[in-house]
Amino acid sequence: MQQQRTVIGIDPGTHRVGYAVVVETDKGWHALDSGVFQFPRSLAIPQRLNRLYDEVSALLSEHTAHCLVVEEPHIRPFGMRSALIVAQSVGIIKLAAIKAGVPVFSYPYTQAKRLLVGSGAASREVLKVAVQRLLNLPAPPPWQDTVDAFAFALCHCLLTAPSRR
Repeated sequence: MQQQRTVIGIDPGTHRVGYAVVVETDKGWHALDSGVFQFPRSLAIPQRLNRLYDEVSALLSEHTAHCLVVEEPHIRPFGMRSALIVAQSVGIIKLAAIKAGVPVFSYPYTQAKRLLVGSGAASREVLKVAVQRLLNLPAPPPWQDTVDAFAFALCHCLLTAPSRR
């Protein structure tokens, strides 16, 4: 009998949030669903966060996930305000998962890139090609936010593979 698990990856934000659903089987990884949740910049941050909660909750209702993986927030010296706003998004995503009974994991973006392409400093284009190849997609995902969401899901799959336990 073929074993499988479903991992949802999310690239957080407050204007555009990428998501990706990966199914891992004994035969490899398969992209099940992906896209972006996009919120108008005209909405205040609290309203965007409320809509994000609703979207993530609906995604978790649609796909029976074994876990959700979200980017670990990081702070750059020149982007403190933006990092704090994105951290709120991460909190909302984690809350939606916990309310749905789905375990949550977080990884830094550099760790996902290092695992998938061998360097945490790899370009976004290199990561896009790696995601396309690992998932055997006919074309790369159209949004970078979705590429990053796939990267987080695949990072978790690699780190928790049975041979690594």
